[in-house]
Amino acid sequence: MSVSPVRDRRRAETVAEIKEAALQQLVDAGPGGFSLRGVARAVGMTVQSLYHYFANRDALLTALVVDAHDSAADAVQASVDRTRGRPPHERRLAACRSFRDWALANRSAFLLLYGTPVPGFTPLPESDVGRAAWRLGQSFAEVVFDGWTPAQLAAVPAAPGLADADLGKMTLPLGAAALFIELRARMHGLVTLELLGHLHPFNEHGAAFFEAAINRMSADVDAVRRGVGR
Repeated sequence: MSVSPVRDRRRAETVAEIKEAALQQLVDAGPGGFSLRGVARAVGMTVQSLYHYFANRDALLTALVVDAHDSAADAVQASVDRTRGRPPHERRLAACRSFRDWALANRSAFLLLYGTPVPGFTPLPESDVGRAAWRLGQSFAEVVFDGWTPAQLAAVPAAPGLADADLGKMTLPLGAAALFIELRARMHGLVTLELLGHLHPFNEHGAAFFEAAINRMSADVDAVRRGVGR
């Protein structure tokens, strides 16, 4: 065996250890207390040695953001693939459950994406953050609008004040895009409140509370579809 694969494996193991330590520091020190010095100390190396793996703090945080988006997208996409061909309501519920399960199992990664931002941090522009986040959105879009025709999507009304919104690379018509973002915001809000312990008096009943809310959201989607016709 050549030396290079061994070095590559050891480097990958060290990178994984650094990332794990960084996520843990976000939990222990909070976003405002995050530092490369603290991460380096946790893995038993100097800050100078850590620079061999990540050029700076933002490079490390950007890698964590990409990993988190990809991990969440993998979890949701697995649900999307597994339920393909089943009723749309069942698919929506399964995808949302998968996202909640991922968030509960990866609290620090979820809060890095959707919680309190790390002061002064902006993901590096040359990174894969956009691609990774797009993957997650595409998975949800498939199940939210499962079975809809292009005419139905185009007929979803949008608030007049949104007329000049820049949809970027979103391929949904304006009204459908607004509905989609609204639904995602409702789901994210529920998960965030649960993770932060703000579902009182239902903190001990998070799964049942979430299930009921997603059922109502799915019914809302079906009602909109009926309203725009065939």
